[in-house]
Amino acid sequence: MSSTFGSFNTVRLGIYAAQKGLDVTGNNITNINTAGYTRQRLDQVSLITSASDRYYSPYKTRVGQGVLTTGVSQLRDPGLDIAYRNASADVGAADAKLAGLEKLASILDEVGKGDGEQDDGVLLNQLNDLRDLINKAITSGLDSTQEGLIRASAKALCSLFNDAADKLADMTETWETQLKDQVDTVNNILTSLRDLNISIRDADIRGDAALELRDQRNLLLDQLSQYMDIDVKYEMEDVGAGLMVEKMTVTLGTGGKDTLVDGKYATKLETGDATKGYLISLHPLQDKTGNKHPQAPNAPKQLDDNDLYGALQSTREMLTEAGEYTINGATNDPNAAVKRGIPYYQKALDSLAHEFAGAMNQLNRILDDKGNLLAGGNLFSNGSTTDDTTGITAANISISQSWANGKVSMLASTKLDAPSGDTSNLSKFLALFDQKIEFEPDNVAGGDAVGEAYHGTFEDMLLHVQSVLAEDQMTTTALLTNYSATASEVYTDREGVMGVDLNDEATSLMTYQKAYTAACRLMTVLEEALDSLINGTVV
Repeated sequence: MSSTFGSFNTVRLGIYAAQKGLDVTGNNITNINTAGYTRQRLDQVSLITSASDRYYSPYKTRVGQGVLTTGVSQLRDPGLDIAYRNASADVGAADAKLAGLEKLASILDEVGKGDGEQDDGVLLNQLNDLRDLINKAITSGLDSTQEGLIRASAKALCSLFNDAADKLADMTETWETQLKDQVDTVNNILTSLRDLNISIRDADIRGDAALELRDQRNLLLDQLSQYMDIDVKYEMEDVGAGLMVEKMTVTLGTGGKDTLVDGKYATKLETGDATKGYLISLHPLQDKTGNKHPQAPNAPKQLDDNDLYGALQSTREMLTEAGEYTINGATNDPNAAVKRGIPYYQKALDSLAHEFAGAMNQLNRILDDKGNLLAGGNLFSNGSTTDDTTGITAANISISQSWANGKVSMLASTKLDAPSGDTSNLSKFLALFDQKIEFEPDNVAGGDAVGEAYHGTFEDMLLHVQSVLAEDQMTTTALLTNYSATASEVYTDREGVMGVDLNDEATSLMTYQKAYTAACRLMTVLEEALDSLINGTVV
């Protein structure tokens, strides 16, 4: 059995443990609103020293010698951390994509059908206005006044094409800035993770758990998971003299699973511009002083389309994906043909402008047997100061210089000796608006495009673009809703483990308070007993 005075040590340890428990509980309560804070727990064990064998009793009355606090730990579930970060990557990817689609919708609603059945969009309305004026000229005759109205309507149509293209170009610049900002944010996170790894390593060497630093690191990992899919691994590292400390490694969860952070080393991301396909590269791992990781390559590694996931990749794809206008061999992404970002809608409008201008110009020519121009000329060109039709796009379509200054007129008839009032060619112009034509991706993609041609009228093409965008919006919205629900469920489960609950802390507070009070009472009892033993014993 223990000595008489040994009981006082037992009480002392109990009071200390209760006090530390109150400290830990108080720390939990005061950090209930601290972002990323993980609930802490006092770790304690029953104390039995080897020296207690001296007090061996044949009556089996051996007891422990109090409680020993072994440290303070965090309440976390690694599985829930993994699930939450995976869900966060899903939410980040869908959210970034939906933001881009909504911006596209705000631009293209002005072009096509819009939000309501009665709202046809300014470009579609202008296209119909041009058709109505041509139809009127068929019945009333194509005089200079009527042609002036048609020319003004055609010019307005070109301006609307140009305006839509300009807005898409502005959106491209905005998303370029957003991509660079995201890359900068990721780089700052990676640098901070590296620095925290170093600080935590130093704390481990000193015997300090550095729980608050780990909270900061976990919070940064949660933020990083929004931009990319990551895997986090913890392992023990030998720092000499038999001392083992924790080392954290962060790798990409997709593609080649490249390393982002390895203990005291971290990579840096870099993105190129449109000429480089906005591809993202990883620089070799470096420590705080710029020394490379022993196993790091000498040059940056360029990531492929399928190496990234999350908000970073969705933003990049909004800048790069051209859907069916994607050129064969230009990407190693097998899903490129069904991914549509800003380039798809740019090229779709380019295709519409290209085919419209080409069809209108083709009808405004009278050729001889050798193909020489006898009368007429181009109504549309690739700029207001030229008659050139090469490479007409939504951005550059214009009424031709010759049509603008009256050198070329709209042909009412393709017969040189046509009688007055012959509007047979105007009827062909009018028929164009109801004629189904081939909108061939190769014509605007500049090569062998992966997609098939769309067959329909000019109006059909506009509505097709709107329909594709609406479907993509609907699908992405549904995905975001599902991903957000999953992330919310996992977050709730994780908070149930790591989050501070006032009810639980109140229970702990009362438990430690009673333990403290009981230990103090035991101290008083022991004091009274010892006093009786020393002073009350009659010799």
